[in-house]
Amino acid sequence: MRSLAFLLALTLPGLAQAQDSMTEAYGRAARVLDANLTGAIRNAEVTPHWAADGKSFWYRRDAGQAQEWLIVDARTGARTKAFDAAALRAAAQAAIGAATLPGVLPVSAIDGESVTIGLADGIVTCRLPRLECSRAALPVRAADAIWSPDGRQSVFARDHNLWLRGADGGDPVALTTDGVADNAYGAPSDMSLFAIPTMRSTAPRPPVGLAWSPDGRHLLSDRVDQRAVAPMPFIEAAPLDGSLRPKLWQPRIALLGESEAIKSDLTVFDIAARTHRRVQLPEGWRTSPSVFHWSADGRRAYGLASTRAQKAIGLVEIELATGAVRLVIQEATPVWGRFNAFIYSAPNVRILEKTGEAIWFSERDGWGQLYLYDLKSGRLKRQLTTGKRTVRDIVGVDEARRRVIFTAGGADDGEDPYLVRIHAVGLDGGRQVLLTPENAVHVAARAPIGNAMAGWTFPGMTAPGSAAKAPAATGALSPDGAMIVESHSALDRPPVSVLRSAIDGRVIATLETADVSQVAAAGWRAPTRVRTLSADGRTPIWGTVWFPPDMRPGRKYPVIDAIYGGPQVTNAPADYREAVVTMNPRSRASLAELGFIVVTIDGRGTPGRSKAFNNESYEDFAAPELADHVAGIRQLAERFGSFDLDRVGIYGHSFGGYTSAYGILAYPDFYKVAVSSAGPLNFQGFYPVEGIFPVPDYGNGRTARPDAGAVPANYAKLDLMPRAANLKGKLMLVYGEHDENALPSVTLQFVDALIKANKPYDLMYLPNQGHGFFRTSPYYTQRMWDYFVEHLLGATPPADFRLQFNAAAPAAGY
Repeated sequence: MRSLAFLLALTLPGLAQAQDSMTEAYGRAARVLDANLTGAIRNAEVTPHWAADGKSFWYRRDAGQAQEWLIVDARTGARTKAFDAAALRAAAQAAIGAATLPGVLPVSAIDGESVTIGLADGIVTCRLPRLECSRAALPVRAADAIWSPDGRQSVFARDHNLWLRGADGGDPVALTTDGVADNAYGAPSDMSLFAIPTMRSTAPRPPVGLAWSPDGRHLLSDRVDQRAVAPMPFIEAAPLDGSLRPKLWQPRIALLGESEAIKSDLTVFDIAARTHRRVQLPEGWRTSPSVFHWSADGRRAYGLASTRAQKAIGLVEIELATGAVRLVIQEATPVWGRFNAFIYSAPNVRILEKTGEAIWFSERDGWGQLYLYDLKSGRLKRQLTTGKRTVRDIVGVDEARRRVIFTAGGADDGEDPYLVRIHAVGLDGGRQVLLTPENAVHVAARAPIGNAMAGWTFPGMTAPGSAAKAPAATGALSPDGAMIVESHSALDRPPVSVLRSAIDGRVIATLETADVSQVAAAGWRAPTRVRTLSADGRTPIWGTVWFPPDMRPGRKYPVIDAIYGGPQVTNAPADYREAVVTMNPRSRASLAELGFIVVTIDGRGTPGRSKAFNNESYEDFAAPELADHVAGIRQLAERFGSFDLDRVGIYGHSFGGYTSAYGILAYPDFYKVAVSSAGPLNFQGFYPVEGIFPVPDYGNGRTARPDAGAVPANYAKLDLMPRAANLKGKLMLVYGEHDENALPSVTLQFVDALIKANKPYDLMYLPNQGHGFFRTSPYYTQRMWDYFVEHLLGATPPADFRLQFNAAAPAAGY
């Protein structure tokens, strides 16, 4: 028999080599990690700052170690340097003395005579071409107030009420007297999902929920009454201040069945008259946001409104002098209404005051379309867009030529429905014009919606009488409607920014080809776009696959399903930028470097295609999505031959935390390993998500929870706790101690169900972390890698590796 020493002599070098190999793999994974590639793509898009006549614009480009500002002739695309950037910095530095300029100069205006730099405490104006600079100081403004557009007065909150203060420093005047704790003016709702950082902060902050009219005469206030909502306890077990006794934070967070406990009121203030009155919205309606457009004559404000669970949506007109309300447009929706197919994107609604019209977004024909309404009567004039495609965003409106420019995708005609193109259509009818024929995802910067933001002020804005010029108009569409600036890319093609005609789409000039040298140097490789069929055997489903770097014929690789699955966003990138820095989940390219095939699929229930496709998730949430993932991965295994279906894992964060846990419980023989982070593992212990989910049904017409433990019938099938006994594989649950988005209590309630089912599990508890730790925590990211490496790859994670994020990555967990 051979000695133990002899066996060790044979095995230890092999172990050491394996460890070295895994350390190298982790190093490669770190280099292509989303957090470490943030900002690595230079000049991915061009943001034009247009001259008023639309004949030229300027933009800033990243020139590596320096910045450049270019002026473009919009008729020819010819570019010239606006000035010598190094000389401008030197001249501006001389003008401000000992103060320090930002790394990138905040240039706010360029014209033929001067350059304007907006700083937090002043304006630097440099005359061209000699760059003679002068500084105009801005008045010192209190950080606890929001200022009127003319800078002459401000509003701040004190003792739950609003106060008006003049720039001259006189005594403030109380605007309200009826504010109380948890029904205070200017206070954020605890349902903001950031209540704990707000409670913890001692820094002065301006009131929220307020908007100034552009003329400074009126102020709108949206006040939330949360007194009937019970406090939700959060423990700070490792206090950030270094003390030893845990702290308790108790924001008021409603749970499912408690949404009726949250009330709100809208108030309009006449600042000059020092009067205010409640805005009486129709019963059951509320606005969000309270205003997105002010009329040019200063008499009216327009807001977007909805009823509970978005069962009806509308356009509201508020008469500022009286507070009277008119529902200009109202539309009942059978499932859930919205103002954009992607609810995190800006509303696709525009007010055209000169012609008394409104552009309105609706999915009434099964696709996201634009409609034209008469603003005075509320009468539908015509449907503007048609066909089996969904409008993504309104890029701009050319009122002179009576055209609207928009992006759209989603066609189910054999082409990838997630390619996005730019179109135009006439407001008076006529055919739609395709402006961007390239097979790609086209991105065009939206112009600011209406003039709602005119009521807000920001650091660096001018004070009365200052010498600074107003910022140039931004947005892809030129002010005269003749030109458009857009960028486009595909998975394997970096972004290209072009200037093209907004009339016929003709490319005038290529402005920038993105510099991706840092991405290439990191070793990042483009993933592969794939098409499969859904579990119904009929519907085409699209996805994106990341393959390991050392693929060998005849060898099978473990598979990881990277999932989100929420009904409000797509998950599988179709363009270069999102593939490099994915939204959620992260680490897809990194896990491929560790030896996994990583698959992301946009199954039924996700947006961007028809409303029927999106509605699949309304009551069943993850069920159709997961069925499509399992069916799709099986089809890809047959196609590529390299998928090891005996080693399939799944991970996700937030709604992805729910779907990944659901996956290993609903398909225990398919998914063998799961990492579920920050998931709402039951919904009865979660805050209300009415709108993208139904109103809770407690029977007998009740929509409010009748007792502390009640589970509404239409949410019971979404509860993962009864499925705990199905667990067969390895499951790691992860949650942040201060996650107000996915409440820690829900994870622990599921842990309790696993214990009662006598199922083993792994748990990662992250002190003081909020919801965003999947983007910001190197520790979580490395441990997630380790879990798959150990339990799915069958290897040993390197003991001497410590993942670090680069300086561009966000550092906080919120």
